[in-house]
Amino acid sequence: MSVWFDCSHREYRPIFGSAVKRPVILPVIITSSGLLVQFAQYLYLNRRKSRSWQDAATFAIQLLIEYTEAYCASTLTPRELFIAFSNALFTGTVEDGYDPSGLYWYARKTEDARVVIGHITAYTDWFAKSTGNDSIQLNPWRDATSAEQRLNWAAFCHRRDNAFLSHLWVNSQRTDLRRSVYTENFSIENMVPTKAFPEEELDALLAKGFRRRARDKKGQIDLRNTLITMLMHYGGLRISEALSLWSDDVTIEKGEVVVRVYHPEEGLAPDGKLTRAVFLQRQYSLQSRNRLVKAKDPLFLGWKGSLITDPIKKCFEVFFFPHEAGELFARLWRDYHLTQRRKPNAGEDHPYAFTNKKGKPYTHRLFRASHKLAVLRIALAYGKLYGTTPHGHRHAYGQRLAEAQASPLLVKTAMHHLSIHSSEVYTRASPSDLRKRMKGLETKLSEKHSSDILTQLGTD
Repeated sequence: MSVWFDCSHREYRPIFGSAVKRPVILPVIITSSGLLVQFAQYLYLNRRKSRSWQDAATFAIQLLIEYTEAYCASTLTPRELFIAFSNALFTGTVEDGYDPSGLYWYARKTEDARVVIGHITAYTDWFAKSTGNDSIQLNPWRDATSAEQRLNWAAFCHRRDNAFLSHLWVNSQRTDLRRSVYTENFSIENMVPTKAFPEEELDALLAKGFRRRARDKKGQIDLRNTLITMLMHYGGLRISEALSLWSDDVTIEKGEVVVRVYHPEEGLAPDGKLTRAVFLQRQYSLQSRNRLVKAKDPLFLGWKGSLITDPIKKCFEVFFFPHEAGELFARLWRDYHLTQRRKPNAGEDHPYAFTNKKGKPYTHRLFRASHKLAVLRIALAYGKLYGTTPHGHRHAYGQRLAEAQASPLLVKTAMHHLSIHSSEVYTRASPSDLRKRMKGLETKLSEKHSSDILTQLGTD
């Protein structure tokens, strides 16, 4: 572990497996002594996990190295140093505007600190097990107190009851152990109003916000950004899901427009045989966009883990609400491909539906910039607080379903959530809604009391 006392930085490098000499691009930590080999091996074993997970794990180890470097002269043991590091995540290292360590860390949010501690715990657990050296484990288990055992059991029950296959769980959870360093969850009931894009402004956004400069036969409305916005506002998609669409993913079946969003790797390719990852590699020599390096490649698109409803094709369908929005989407989709879609240049072919002015796949950064410009163009304030960011459209979709009194199960399915609880943030009543409901209850209560009084007066 002496390598942890060296200054470090992060790079993305091709890592080769021992069995198959095929490179995998992964984030690695470089110290003055060279590559942190054990961590590179750890990431390689977890190479199928998302880029976000890999980056978060790398960032956590970087923080620990930086802290260790700052206190390299300390006489603390590695575990004592880790406890001090964990405390520094919550309290920061700055006191009265001065920091003798030179780190100048400020207190992190509880949930952020918990993620950092979790990644370091998982890595050192693996490292200790793979080397057979328990002293490397920085956050070992210890005997839990009686109060902690009750909390452990409550946490286990909560996870089990909310699991998709909870009926398959067995009650073999160890509740008598606790990590040496841990953070308690504190109860939160989100009462912040859901940040949805204002419905009354959508027509202006589509008709006036997304405008093309060119005055030609292609029209003045930017169909590309209009279609993406409709997928989010009327179909509940995320940006990454909308941008991942291929031109073959929208069809008309039995008079109905059908939009399918496929898993970027496991989804069935248009040939009906290969997966999309293999099809991209064979046909276009491309990687799935969720496997690109997020920090360096603008074409990267994340995959949130949406609920796959077609186990054969590995995809889910978009459910437009209201239904008429799907019919309009189909017409604009056709017009976009006939008039405005810029085809890829020779030798740069790809299957993605939305392209930029050079014919390359459209990126989320370009769409976010165009969306912000469109919002400002129709004189709306831009920001999450106002619901005018792209994700505000997905919130609007969920709230529209809730206002139509759709069942929680229907909302979950339409928004492609794995858990029914994930949809609650989109349909939860705001404080203003609760105040209105409370006033309504007061009115009913006062009417009841007054009628009782009138009844008594009539009998007297």
